[in-house]
Amino acid sequence: MELEELRDRISWLVRLRWLAVLGVFATIEIAPRLLGVALAARELYLVTALLAGYNLVTWLIDRFVPVATRGVAVSYFANAQIALDLGFLTALLHYSGGVENPLASYYVFHVAIGSLLLSRAATYLQVTLALGMFTATALLEATGAVPHYHVKGLFAQELYRQPVYVTATLFCVGTTLYLCAFMATSITSRLRRREAEIVRLSAALKEHADELGAAYEELRQLDVQQTEYLHRAAHHLRSPLASLERMMAVVAEGRTGPLSDKSREMLERARLRVRQMLDLARDLLVLSRARVSSAVAHRDRVDLEKLLRDMAGEFEQQASDGSVALAISYPTVAIEVQADLDAIVELLDNIVSNAIKYTPPGGRVNVSLERRFGQAEIRVSDTGIGIPEEERGRIFEEFYRAPNARESGKEGTGLGLSIAKAIVESHGGSITIEGREGAGTTVRITLPAAPTPALA
Repeated sequence: MELEELRDRISWLVRLRWLAVLGVFATIEIAPRLLGVALAARELYLVTALLAGYNLVTWLIDRFVPVATRGVAVSYFANAQIALDLGFLTALLHYSGGVENPLASYYVFHVAIGSLLLSRAATYLQVTLALGMFTATALLEATGAVPHYHVKGLFAQELYRQPVYVTATLFCVGTTLYLCAFMATSITSRLRRREAEIVRLSAALKEHADELGAAYEELRQLDVQQTEYLHRAAHHLRSPLASLERMMAVVAEGRTGPLSDKSREMLERARLRVRQMLDLARDLLVLSRARVSSAVAHRDRVDLEKLLRDMAGEFEQQASDGSVALAISYPTVAIEVQADLDAIVELLDNIVSNAIKYTPPGGRVNVSLERRFGQAEIRVSDTGIGIPEEERGRIFEEFYRAPNARESGKEGTGLGLSIAKAIVESHGGSITIEGREGAGTTVRITLPAAPTPALA
């Protein structure tokens, strides 16, 4: 048992002893009146007063002598207290009937307390001491070496001189104490082993937690480095690609001289590939910004309803070009979020444009915005190609495109949903996608709504 834990239990024993002192005083006062028995009140009061004085001394020692100055002596201090408690209990029993007193069973309490404070061997020694004290008292009274204090009204006759009664009582008390010690120490030993095991497991878990924390920090640093590298690479790719696309445009327009049809066709194919590379570089830049946008210190209040209306014209033009019906449902009140405006524009453009792009002519796209339970909810539903059930777990992976999206002939980088997820999560929101192949898709985005001015 740890030294500090033993000290705490000794403090508990001192507090418990004060209750015992009060209980004895109350019994001396009440028993004669309530039960009609005659007690040796003077002697009992004296023993109880000595018990109170002794407990005051132990309280002072426990309170003002630090554990560090006592060292291993704390265990001896605990043993000494249990032994003295047994002596006081024996004295109280002697002055209230001795072997005739049925309260001899109170020795069991000290056995139980001893099993909590002491080792198994020390507990059995205390049991032996208790039985020895009680046996010595019974024999001394029986032989007349010490006076017997008979409790009138408790028994009709004095039994302390009857060998059969005394032997039976000592046997019952002795077997009870040893059995109690066996059971109490067995249970306590198991509890201490479990406690020690828990301590070891806690230490092991703490060690593993520290290792996991260090590993997580290392992974986080690697992710930061990867994002920084991604941003630099995309930035360095974008400028030369843009220059290349402009030069190819000059050639395609015939400013450098006439081109054959075959040359023009090949040049347009090259320009298409360059534009795809530019789109990829742009998406990589957006993704890298979205990953680190959670670190942006300043964010503005963005009115999603106004922003959606401002972007509606562009969405309507895209829908018209693809022969897709577009319906936008606006809220009746303003819904604001604390956000990076550019990131939210990118998010809306990404999700709505995606829905229009992958919806065949004659289909429909519905966009709605509402406030629900303190959250701004954006819902985009379409009647497009949908998502194969077996592919749902991969839709947010970078550069991943579902087979039906690739087969649709629509160009894409496979980064759109990764960008959307990064933006939403960096703003403390969530994004879910539902749908099945051939039956359309519903994207649901929630963002924490900024409090209204009246409640701010």
